[in-house]
Amino acid sequence: MPRIVHLSRAVVELLRLVSPTRLVASLVVLLGLSVVEGVGVLLLLPLLALVGVDSGQGSAGGIVAFVQTLFETIGVPPSLGVVLGVYVGIVAVQSSLQRAQTQLTTRIDLDVIVTLRRRLFHAATRVRWGFFARRRSSDFLHAMTEEVGRVGTAAHFALDLVMSAGLAAVYFGLALYMSPAVTGIVVLIALVLAFITRGRFSRARIAGEGLSRSGAGLYAAMAEHFASLKTIKAYGAEALQFSRFDDLARAHEAVRMDAAAEFGQFRHATMLGSTVGLAIVVYVSFGLLAVPAAELLVLLFVFARLMPRMTGLYEKAQMLIGELPAFEIVTDLERRCAEAAEPVEAGPGSEVVLTRAIRMDGVTFRYEGQETRPAIADLDLTIDAGSTTAIVGPSGAGKSTIADLLLGLLTPQEGGILIDGRPLVPAAIRSWRRHIGYVAQDTLLFHATVRENLQWACPEATDSDIGAALRLAAAEAFVSGLPRGLDTVVGDRGVLLSGGERQRLSLARALLRKPRLLILDEATSSLDSENEARIQHAIEDLHARMTIVVIAHQLSTIRSADLIYVVDQGRVVEHGTWADLTTRPAGRFLDLCRAQGLDDARLAAGQSAKRAM
Repeated sequence: MPRIVHLSRAVVELLRLVSPTRLVASLVVLLGLSVVEGVGVLLLLPLLALVGVDSGQGSAGGIVAFVQTLFETIGVPPSLGVVLGVYVGIVAVQSSLQRAQTQLTTRIDLDVIVTLRRRLFHAATRVRWGFFARRRSSDFLHAMTEEVGRVGTAAHFALDLVMSAGLAAVYFGLALYMSPAVTGIVVLIALVLAFITRGRFSRARIAGEGLSRSGAGLYAAMAEHFASLKTIKAYGAEALQFSRFDDLARAHEAVRMDAAAEFGQFRHATMLGSTVGLAIVVYVSFGLLAVPAAELLVLLFVFARLMPRMTGLYEKAQMLIGELPAFEIVTDLERRCAEAAEPVEAGPGSEVVLTRAIRMDGVTFRYEGQETRPAIADLDLTIDAGSTTAIVGPSGAGKSTIADLLLGLLTPQEGGILIDGRPLVPAAIRSWRRHIGYVAQDTLLFHATVRENLQWACPEATDSDIGAALRLAAAEAFVSGLPRGLDTVVGDRGVLLSGGERQRLSLARALLRKPRLLILDEATSSLDSENEARIQHAIEDLHARMTIVVIAHQLSTIRSADLIYVVDQGRVVEHGTWADLTTRPAGRFLDLCRAQGLDDARLAAGQSAKRAM
C-alpha cells in the first residue's frame, strides 16, 4: 500500500507539470477511446449472431437485443453489411483517436521537459554565488539535460499509466457484466501476479538511482575533460583520460544493462503469468462454467485485450518507478536552489548609487566548512568615490574575497558594507551591480563575435559606444586589425585571441556599462610585461573618471593608486600611498615589494612617478 500511495503521488506531481489544456484534451481523447473500444466490443455479439453463432443466451442475449433495438430505432436494419460497416467506422474513429493521443502525449512529454528545464535553469541562475561555488557545475548541466529528459520519459509513463488504467477499466466492466465469475478469476490471477512481482519495483528504483549516479559521474568527467583539453594535450595525458573515460562509460553501460535486464525479467514474468491466466480463464469458462459459445468468444476477445493492459500497468509502473529518482533529483535541486536564491530587488527605494564612499565596517566572512579560519576577519577599509584603491597581499590573504563581498556575491556574517552610509542590504544587491564593471583574472568570452561579446554586458550599446569603450581599454587598434573587425568570432572562451587581447576586451566590456565602480580582480596577473603595461596605461587613463578597485598580486601595477591596503590573513595590516608604504623600514608592503624583486631604485622611481601625477 505505501508503494501504491507513493506512486500515485508521483503521478499527480508529474501531471502537475503538464499544461491544463493539454491534460484535459488528453483525458477527453482517452475517454473517447474507452467509449469507442467498448462499443466496438459490443458490436461483436450481433456480428456473431448474424453469421450464425447462437448469441441468445445469458448476458450476451441482452446485449444483442439492445443493439438490435438501437438499429431499429434509427431505422436501419442490422444486416451483416451494416454491422460490418459500423464496426469498420468505429475502428477508423479509434485509430484517429489513438493518433491524436500519440501526438498529445508527445507534446505533453516535451512540455514537461521544457517547463522543468526552464524552471531549473532560472532557479540555478538566481542562487547565491556561495551555494553555486560549492558544487560542480556539471551537476547542474547533467540535471538540466539527461535527468530532465528522464523526467519527460517518466511523465510519458505516468500519462500512459492513466490511459491504460482507463482502457483496462472499460474491458473490466464489460467482462464483469458478461461473467462476474470469470472476471473474479481474472482479478484473483492479477493479485497473485502482483504478489509474485512485488519485489521488482524496489529493484527498479535502485536501478534508477544507480543510473542517476553513474550518469552524473560520466557527465562530470566529460565536462572537465573538454574544459581542460589544452592542458591534457600539453601533458600528453590523452591515454590516461581515455582510460578513465572508458572506465566510467563502461560502468554507466553496466548500470543501464542491469536496468534493462531487470525490466526484461519483469516483462517475462508478467507475460508468462498473463498467458497462464488466460489459459485458466478458458479452461474454467468452457470446462467448468459451460459459458455459451458466443459469450465465450467475446470474453476471450475481452480478456485478450484486458490481460495485456493489466500486465502493461505493472510494466509501466515499474518503468515509472525506475525514472522517479531523476524526477526527485531535479525537483530537490530546484528546491535547494530556490532556498538559496538571492533576494528579489525591493523596488525603486532600494536603488544604491555611489557618490561619496564605500566603507567595509568590521566585516567578517567565513566559507562553509572553514568556520574556524575566517577568510576575512574584522576588516575595516574605505574606498573614496573617484579614487583608485589597490588591495594587495600574499596568496590566500583574502583579496578576491573582498572583491566578491564588494560585488555582493558573498554576504558578511558580521559587520556590514556601507554605500554612502547606507547598508548594502540583500534586496539592493541587484541594483548595486548595475553600477559595477568587473574584470576577473580568468577572462570570460563566448564563442561569438567581438561585438556580441561586448554587447552582452550592455545590449543597448551602439557602435559609437563600443568604439569609445575599446579606446579606453587600449583595444581599438587590435580589434580593427582582426579579419572582420567587430564581427570576428573569437572562439570558445576567446581561444583565437591572445591573453592580452582577451583581457583588454574584458576591460572594454566592463567600461561599456559606464560603471560608477570598476573592480579589477588580478586582471593583469597572467599577462606578459608588454600586455600588462597596455592594461596598466588604460587603467591610469581612467583615473578620476570612476571609482576603481584594483586587486593586485603584481605590485608594480599599482604605483598610481591613491590608496593601497595591504591585507594578510583576512586583515588590513597596513594602508597608505605608495610613497608612505615604501618608506616604512619594517613594513609588510616593503617586504612584499622586495620579494617580487623591486629594489630600492625601482621603488624610488615608483615614488617619483606618483608625485609626477
